[in-house]
Amino acid sequence: MNFWEAIVLIVIVTSVAKVFQAGLYSRSGRARRVTIDDKGKQTIIEHADNAETEIQNQRLNREVEELRERIKVLERIATEDRKARDLADEIESLRR
Repeated sequence: MNFWEAIVLIVIVTSVAKVFQAGLYSRSGRARRVTIDDKGKQTIIEHADNAETEIQNQRLNREVEELRERIKVLERIATEDRKARDLADEIESLRR
């Protein structure tokens, strides 16, 4: 086998491996995306299937709503009939 035959064989093997790998990813329900930045660096991003992502999004949305409610309560507590100076003094005493 001469040099050029070896090069062609390497290219063929690499191409077949890439096709096989893409087929495995498509059957497993995972999407795959390759991005290339300005410097030429490749980044492979894999995405789970849509149902799993939707469940995670719903959980995160519930958590954000709970945190917003907590912030509202804290704001109400912080601004109850107190003067700004009293509140600042109390915060300063807690720091010590």
